[in-house]
Amino acid sequence: MSEYPESDQKTEHPHQHETFRPAETPGRLAWKVCRYLARFFGSVFFPYFRVWGETDLTPGGQIFIARDFGILTWITALRVFKRPVRLMLLSEKHDQRWFNLATSSGLAPLRLSGSIDQNFLRLEHMADAGEKLLVVIPRSAGSSVEELVRRLRATRSLRVLFMAVSGAAEALPESAVVPRAVPVSVFCGLPHYAANVADSAFAELDFLENAIKDLDIDELPSIFFNHRRNLGKTTSA
Repeated sequence: MSEYPESDQKTEHPHQHETFRPAETPGRLAWKVCRYLARFFGSVFFPYFRVWGETDLTPGGQIFIARDFGILTWITALRVFKRPVRLMLLSEKHDQRWFNLATSSGLAPLRLSGSIDQNFLRLEHMADAGEKLLVVIPRSAGSSVEELVRRLRATRSLRVLFMAVSGAAEALPESAVVPRAVPVSVFCGLPHYAANVADSAFAELDFLENAIKDLDIDELPSIFFNHRRNLGKTTSA
């Protein structure tokens, strides 16, 4: 059994609730300007960019979970989402320069440096307040990050989706100075299957990343192909 079975119950800490609410929120104008720059910069250095899935932000709080690919994490978020999303960094190795640049640009990112309970409560209360959050986790996440993700996914009051990114590590390796012409693919959402309780908390994210990996430029992921095939069977029946 999972340590965090699915639950509709919210965690209540009335005396601490306001401490989880940052005063500054990502500015709409700042996001719009940075998004324009990211799309221009991305079209020049990372022209082979595809995105699928649930990228339209809906009313209420939302939490997306993605792996850390350095500057491409920021560029990808700005290219994918038309409206402001706050980046919440769990990765200790993330380059401080991009964090400082995003802060000075008005994007208001935050670092999650507390315990599992503290980080969970902060994310839960910010999502309850209607914020759109992108939780950036290390590519090689430890047990504490996995436990946090599992707990977020098990809380039914939270809308938690994955943002799977493929090709980013190859397009801009850590030691590279010049970007490489490698397609970068993104899928926002959940797979068509539910992971087993015994699976890793990242099993669904791994599945999505594999589904969009090594695709031709004009090729759709197999998850879309299967969906279209099933729709065809329903229509012909």
